[in-house]
Amino acid sequence: MDDDARQSAGTPGAAEALERLARGLRSRVATAPGEERRTRADNLRRHVEEYLLPRAADLDAPLLVVLLGSTGSGKSSLLNALVGARVSPSGVLRPTTRQPIAVGHREDLGGRIGAVAERSGLELRADDHARRGLVLVDAPDFDSVEAENRERALGLLEVADLVIFVTTATRYADQVPWEVLGRARARGVPMLAVLNRLPADAVDREAVIGDFRALLERGKVDELAVAGGGGLEVVAVDEGRLRPDIDALDPEAVAPVAAALDALVASAEERRSVARRGLAAALRGVPESIEAVAGQVDEEQRAVGELRDAAHRSYAHSRTALSEELGRGTFLRAEVLRQWQDFIGAGQVARFLAEGIGRIAATIRSLFVPGPPAPATEVREAAFADLVALAIHHADSAAQRTATAWSADRYGAAALAEDEALWRASVGLPAELHAGLEAWAEGIANRIRELGTQRKGLAQAASLGVNVVGTSAVLAVFVHTGGLTGAEVGITAATAVVNQKLLEALFGEANVSAFVGRAREDLAAILDRAWDGERDRYGRALGSTGDPALARELRDAAREAARAVDA
Repeated sequence: MDDDARQSAGTPGAAEALERLARGLRSRVATAPGEERRTRADNLRRHVEEYLLPRAADLDAPLLVVLLGSTGSGKSSLLNALVGARVSPSGVLRPTTRQPIAVGHREDLGGRIGAVAERSGLELRADDHARRGLVLVDAPDFDSVEAENRERALGLLEVADLVIFVTTATRYADQVPWEVLGRARARGVPMLAVLNRLPADAVDREAVIGDFRALLERGKVDELAVAGGGGLEVVAVDEGRLRPDIDALDPEAVAPVAAALDALVASAEERRSVARRGLAAALRGVPESIEAVAGQVDEEQRAVGELRDAAHRSYAHSRTALSEELGRGTFLRAEVLRQWQDFIGAGQVARFLAEGIGRIAATIRSLFVPGPPAPATEVREAAFADLVALAIHHADSAAQRTATAWSADRYGAAALAEDEALWRASVGLPAELHAGLEAWAEGIANRIRELGTQRKGLAQAASLGVNVVGTSAVLAVFVHTGGLTGAEVGITAATAVVNQKLLEALFGEANVSAFVGRAREDLAAILDRAWDGERDRYGRALGSTGDPALARELRDAAREAARAVDA
C-alpha cells in the first residue's frame, strides 16, 4: 500500500488527540505523588503509546493476534497448529517463566510490533510462510504463579487487535478466566474462543458447549465476535485431537480458527475493520480511564490549595509581626544607639546643630576642627545585622508553622520529606537581606546627594558627609518615639530626637517626613520580596502536583480522541 493510501487508512483526529494525551500522561508520571498513582498513569500512558497511537496512525498495520489462556489450556498447541510447525513448547508442566513468543512474516515484525515486543519481552520469530498482515502471540498464562507472567499476559491483552481465548472443558467457568474476559469486554477487543479437551460423550460435550455459550452471552462477551453480530464463534476441540509430530492441536479441529485468520489475510478491508472496531471500543473507554487519573489530580489540587493557603497565612502573619516590631523601634541593641548618640552629641555635629543652618560660616569653620571619627559605617552595619537577625527569627517561625501544618497532610509530608530545609528559613536569606539593605542604603545616599544640589546651603552643611547623613537617615527609619513607654523611651527616644534634629536642620521638616516615608516604603518592599521568596519555596516543593491545567488537558484530549473515531 502506498503512503497516501496508508495515511487515509489512519484516523488523524484521534492520533492528534492521543499525542496530547500521551504528553499529559508523561507529565503525570513525572509529577504524580506516590508509586501507586505513578503506576496507574504509566500503565495508561503505555496503552496509549503502544496500542492506541500506532493503531490510530495506521489501521493497515499488521494485526496483533494474542492467544490468551490459563495453564494447560492448549495455547501453545494451538499456535503450533496455526503456524504448522513446533514453535512453542506445550504441556501443563512447562516452565511458567518462559518468554512469550510472537510469530509473523519478517516484514510484519517491525514498527508497532517491534515496539510492543521490546516493552513486553516478546521473542520475535520470523516465518517467511506466515500469514501476511497479522502476528500471532502465545502469551504467558494469565493464572501463572509468576506475577511478571500474569502482568505480561494482561499487558498483551491491552495492545491486542484480536484475542483468541483458549480454555478447557474443566476450566472455562473458573473465576480468573472470567476476570480476563471481563477486561477484554471492557476493552472491546474482537475475539474468537477455543473450548479445548471436550469429553468424548456427545451429551456431556454439548452440555459443556451450551453452558459456555450461555456464560458468554450472560457476560456479554459474545458481542466481541470478529465478524460483528451473530455471537462469538466458539471452536470446540475434543480431547485427544492432536498432531504429535509438531506438538499441536489437530489442524482439522481448529480449522475454523485458521479460516477466520485466512479471511483477514485475504481482505485488507476486513483487517482494517477489525482494527477499527478494536480501536473504536478502546477509544470510547479512554475518558473513563482518564477520569480516574484526572480525578486524582483534582483531589490533589484541593489538598495543594489548602497547603498553599497554610503557607500564605503563616508568612502573612510573620510579616505583620516583623512590621510591628520594626514599628516599635526596639529591636536595635542599646550599645549601637548609644554609640551613635555619643557621636552626634559631641564634636562638629553637635556644633552644627547648636549653630543652626543660619550661621553657616561658623559651622563651616567648625567642620575643620578635629573630632572623634564618625562611626557611621559600623553603626549602620550593626543596625543591619540586628534587622537581619530579627527578620530571620520571624522567617524561621513562619517556616516552622508552615511545616508543622504541612506535616499532617500526605502531600505536605511528602514535600517536607524531599526537602527538610522547609522547616526553617532558607540558608540564602541572610545574604539576600544584607544585599538588599546595602542597596537600600545606597539609594538613600543618592537621594541625599540629589537634595544637596536642590537646597541652598545644603551642600556646605552636607560636608558632614553623605555617609554620616545617610546613617542618620537609616536610623530615623528604625527608631522613633511613637508608641514607646517606660524604660523603652531612654536611649531609643533620645537617638530618635537627635536624628530628627539633624535631618530637619539639613533638609527641612517637610522634606524629612517625605524622605523618611519613602525610605520606609523601600525597606518594606525589600522585606516583602524576601518574604515572597521564602513562601514560594513551598509552592516549588509541591511542583505541579494537582495542576488543574493538566487535569483539563487530559480530559479534553480523551474526549476528543473518543469523538474522533466515530467522526
